[in-house]
Amino acid sequence: MPAALSSSSLEPELSAWQTVYSLNCGKHHILSLDADEYANYIALLSNGEVWTNGWQLALNQQFQFPIIREIDADQFLIVESRREQHDNGHIFDTAGRKLLTFNAGDAVEDVVVQAGQIVVSYFDEGIGSGKPSSDGLAVFDCAGQQLFGMNSSGQPVFILDCYALTRLGKDSVLAYTYTGFPLLELRLTDYHLQQQPTPADFRGSHALTTTRGNVIFYGSYEETCFFWWNRNDKVRRFGDLPATSLHGIGEGKFLTYDANSFTIIDALALMREASM
Repeated sequence: MPAALSSSSLEPELSAWQTVYSLNCGKHHILSLDADEYANYIALLSNGEVWTNGWQLALNQQFQFPIIREIDADQFLIVESRREQHDNGHIFDTAGRKLLTFNAGDAVEDVVVQAGQIVVSYFDEGIGSGKPSSDGLAVFDCAGQQLFGMNSSGQPVFILDCYALTRLGKDSVLAYTYTGFPLLELRLTDYHLQQQPTPADFRGSHALTTTRGNVIFYGSYEETCFFWWNRNDKVRRFGDLPATSLHGIGEGKFLTYDANSFTIIDALALMREASM
């Protein structure tokens, strides 16, 4: 059974538009972390321990470049970004038992769990390495079977590099992709795809989140600000936040983390502050 964590393991520091949560990792550091907008988190530490708000456990496996995601209350996923010689998708239960391993592809950029499915995006080094990486964006079930691949689906779009990925609603994902930088909306119930051109204002953005039908992008090739876009004719720049590895988590919020803490950035609150 996983061990209980004391409440002192999560210590929020508040500001007008961001909240920092410190983890008491001691001499260890965070390898990968995911959280929702309410700060429910799951983290993989350098000593192989997995921490959440309520428990921690030790895995009998070490990882180099992992991405950790919660599947549900009973299971979580760790994907190694580089596949090398072995399958790199691992599903564990909350007792630390490995349930299965599958080929999640090489050159993994991001992973989103949505509507009971695992959505994996890839950067350009994976495109020439065969499926599933060559699909640019692939969808798996929780048994590790590939259900959909964008580049092999016959859709009129080709992904060379997926710059950003986030959940949309209850059953869809948004992806911002190269080349051309369209915004792709993929519905996971039937893999229906909508493709929408995007303004050049935030060309090269590496993170996006959603809010009330609008989209907020972070950064571009030239800038380190945020861009609110109504998915029609309006773009608004705001804030300036030199940052790395932001990840959109919905409700207008982004997540980032360092060696021993994670931060939730409320981009809407920052936009309101910039208007004052």
